[in-house]
Amino acid sequence: MTDRLTQFLATEQLSPTRFADLIGVQRSGVSHILAGRNKPGYDFLEKFLTRFPAVNIEWFITGKGKMYKDRIMPELFDTPVATLPAEASTRADAPEEPPASPDPLPPCAKTTAQLSAEAIEKNIEKVMIFYSDNTFCAYYPNKKTD
Repeated sequence: MTDRLTQFLATEQLSPTRFADLIGVQRSGVSHILAGRNKPGYDFLEKFLTRFPAVNIEWFITGKGKMYKDRIMPELFDTPVATLPAEASTRADAPEEPPASPDPLPPCAKTTAQLSAEAIEKNIEKVMIFYSDNTFCAYYPNKKTD
């Protein structure tokens, strides 16, 4: 498990101290696990999986399978296109306009100017990048390394 915890920390770009703080365990406990002195107990595993639910516990314990659970959420990206009610399309007084094409950007997408104006009031905490092979990674732009 020591190798897999080390691999997870590298993938998530976390230092052992930051990881310990995130899951709410003593820093020395994580240090002892990484050194091979101790093995993770139930409390450690529970806190780890509560904070990082996408981690595949079978992979972490036995080394079998992938590091992360396979989760495909098509509803996140395949939003249905709204259509006009039937009565609106048959009204004689309705202006003839071509049907609106669906917006290629999701409703939460913002322009650079909107993001810049918003950045004055808010700080970006985490950026998730999703790849076509159903893997992802997290980027923490304001994270300080220990």
